Amino acid sequence: MSVAFKRGTTTGPSDLTITVRNTLGNLIDPFRLQYAAYDATTGVEVLMGSPVNFPIRISLGQFYAQVVIPADANIGNWIIRWTIQETSTDPVYQSVQEFAVLGDSAIASFTGNSDLDRLIYSLRVLLRDNNPDRNYSVSGKEKVCVRTKAGEYILPLKELWKIVEDGKNSLL
Repeated sequence: MSVAFKRGTTTGPSDLTITVRNTLGNLIDPFRLQYAAYDATTGVEVLMGSPVNFPIRISLGQFYAQVVIPADANIGNWIIRWTIQETSTDPVYQSVQEFAVLGDSAIASFTGNSDLDRLIYSLRVLLRDNNPDRNYSVSGKEKVCVRTKAGEYILPLKELWKIVEDGKNSLL
């Protein structure tokens, strides 16, 4: 799941989008397109709001669901269930899109770079254990201390990210 929203927000044109194409792959405005939002945090889908909502058209074949996330929404996984019918004689089919609702204190992005955010999050989870027998520890929220035979190195997380990026780009 890659989309998440805080409680009390409303989704917009770049959030819960759907692209509709016909069997030839051409963008179309279907005969029927509607959606319903469900809270799936307990493992059982609970309808939130109306069972029939109409998306907002962005352009030919491009739509988005404007969903108001309640201020007291359950934190966790939610879904949008899209109902689509290409023409009046075609069968109706459904598509499901997952998203998450975050708590009020959640930070959606640390840096504005989703890859760097994932690295920081992974490191923070891995380094939570300050077991002295391990070769690493966290010093605050911004630095990582790495102990080697040659000594101890304290790296800001952004510098560690630059090292990882340089390695991916063969600059090391």
